[in-house]
Amino acid sequence: MKIPSEIPQLQDTVDGNSQGNSHSLGDHDSASLKDELNKSLDVDRKKRQQLILKNPEFQIKQEIEDEKQNIKVETLIRRELANSINIKDLLKLKISSKDLKNPIHSLFRWILLIFYKENPDLYNWLEFKEQILEKNNGEDLVNRFGYQNVMYITRLEGEKTKFLLNLKQKILEENGQPEVAKNVLIKIFDMVEIVYKIYEHAKGINHLVDELIKQEDNINQYKVEIQKINHHIQETKISLKSLENKSQNDENLSQNDEIVKE
Repeated sequence: MKIPSEIPQLQDTVDGNSQGNSHSLGDHDSASLKDELNKSLDVDRKKRQQLILKNPEFQIKQEIEDEKQNIKVETLIRRELANSINIKDLLKLKISSKDLKNPIHSLFRWILLIFYKENPDLYNWLEFKEQILEKNNGEDLVNRFGYQNVMYITRLEGEKTKFLLNLKQKILEENGQPEVAKNVLIKIFDMVEIVYKIYEHAKGINHLVDELIKQEDNINQYKVEIQKINHHIQETKISLKSLENKSQNDENLSQNDEIVKE
């Protein structure tokens, strides 16, 4: 019996279609699995982000950075303010060494304490005037106003700063003439206020650091959970990479088959 030559050709076509369908199904499965893996990655990343945001360490460190930024801003303002102060104008005030009731002496004692680290009880107006205000037109004082580190003033110094701010109005009222001298006093009190703000920010940082230590166990629990998610994310990435490599290999094999057929 003679077998028609067309039949093998038809069989080849059928086999080719079968292989094509097989590749098509394989591609569909791979695409579906890839989609599931990508969804898993998205879910894990969202969980990780939520844990990071809930982690007390993140919140506390963010607050610490905010306080540091506030100090930087206040420091820049302080430097600009210091550069605008003319000590010569301050010397136009009529201050008597005998008039110890004048509250302005509290300001000068504070300057000795904060910027010169001297005992304010040893304050003497004539010496202060000669050695700090008149010497080199007060350049050293202006420089200290702008650049001396005041982050680490003590609690007592902070309280004295707050007390001085409460005397501001009284000092300005009793030393309001001439106007140019009063303007210098206003700027110096702006400086006093900045010093107090920096003190409060620094105190806030210390409190937050203490809180960070207290929360150590809780923070470690969050870190463990985050590490688990990171591990799962890495496994998912490896699976995705493996799937992509397999798809690429299958595609290369398919192309080689086509070349052979040709």
